Amino acid sequence: MASRYDLICNVNGGSEHKIWRIKVRVIRLWRSSYFKDNNNKPMIELVVLDEQGSRIQCTVKSIHVYLFENSINEGNVYMLENLSVALNSGKYKPTMHEFRMFFKRETRVTLVEDSSIPLYGFSFVPFVEILNETKDDSRLVGIQFSQLSDHASLTLEEEFLERGVYKSIADLKEVTQNSVFVTIGTVKDIESEYNWCYRACKKCSLGLKLDGSMFYCKKCVTHYSTFVTIYSIQHRVVDETDSASFILFDKEASNFLKIPAYELRTSYIAKGGDKNRHPEEIDSFKDKKFLFKVQVKIQDMESIVPYVISISRLCFEDNIIASFEKKYQIEEVALIQDNFELLSQFTESSDLLKDNLSVSCDNGVDTPSPLLPTGKTTSNMDSSVIKVLDVDLAEYCGNASFDTPSKCKGEMHSEQTIVRVVVHGDEQSAKKLRKIIKEEKN
Repeated sequence: MASRYDLICNVNGGSEHKIWRIKVRVIRLWRSSYFKDNNNKPMIELVVLDEQGSRIQCTVKSIHVYLFENSINEGNVYMLENLSVALNSGKYKPTMHEFRMFFKRETRVTLVEDSSIPLYGFSFVPFVEILNETKDDSRLVGIQFSQLSDHASLTLEEEFLERGVYKSIADLKEVTQNSVFVTIGTVKDIESEYNWCYRACKKCSLGLKLDGSMFYCKKCVTHYSTFVTIYSIQHRVVDETDSASFILFDKEASNFLKIPAYELRTSYIAKGGDKNRHPEEIDSFKDKKFLFKVQVKIQDMESIVPYVISISRLCFEDNIIASFEKKYQIEEVALIQDNFELLSQFTESSDLLKDNLSVSCDNGVDTPSPLLPTGKTTSNMDSSVIKVLDVDLAEYCGNASFDTPSKCKGEMHSEQTIVRVVVHGDEQSAKKLRKIIKEEKN
């Protein structure tokens, strides 16, 4: 059975009656004109790439430009049918193919979806070979010097344990300039009020705006007939100091979910998924602890939320997370020390309010407390301290109830309330309590 289309490597100047049909991605598009010809439209020059990585130059002559100028965009994949073939004998050839192709009036252009064709095509050669080129070689040579990003060159251990600057979530929210940090936290929720993916420009990944039957990119100032689907998942992340929204984009999301955004979107639509919700696969982030490399971008210092926190790298390897916690003593410093500071402040001011407080306790067992060093229990503490903790959290912070285990009452109930306030990120309530106590002391 004959192939449905031809490969670029097989294009030749053989039979005059051969109808060439190639499936290719346009990887470069530009216009050119002769200096002496100002009356005609500039020609359209293309470099196209097929599934095998072979490239060939295609040209739309000036007399045919009006037929094709609105049908071809850089980055898209097309089926091109009925092109003529000529020798690639011009100067400054953009490809090394022996032949080049020309559009004719009868040429057919059909847009197709095919991710098997690479986005780019490179032919790498030793630098010494470039230096030995002569003017007679007549080919274009592009030399690109690039610096590998930290993301590409650093291992996870180097990124998070050696090079990264750690800040808690509470500290991230105090940043006043664009910065990059590493942090640790648990994803407690997926914020479904925000879309989990978006239509993006193939060139710059910016979101596209629907404009009639086309999609417009304001950065590239170009209309496209197709788009790429990119993850944009808004997580609610908490640590022992506060909580914040982190945005996770395409590469790291795909790495964790093991499925590209466009495949998940297609599957979700096929199942009749609710557009106001997200696929259940995305819930696999919830209740998992991660290390995050984040970019804090300041937008408007006068707004309620003046920053955007986006995730540039994600780590979910247990051994690295454990090493990170050990290095920064996350649990000991952020949880225990912070709560002991709060406990000590209540202890100093307990005599101010204890006459108006009463607490019942039906649990007579000495229960080890997560806030106290080993060997100490809630019964070792002054009962008036426990009373102040229990009542003030509700009365002074305006929180009528707290998410505490129903099996715990009295003393243990009060301590768990303090833990929940800090762990859930209600640092503002803790600060307010401290301020109230300080004022009452004075």
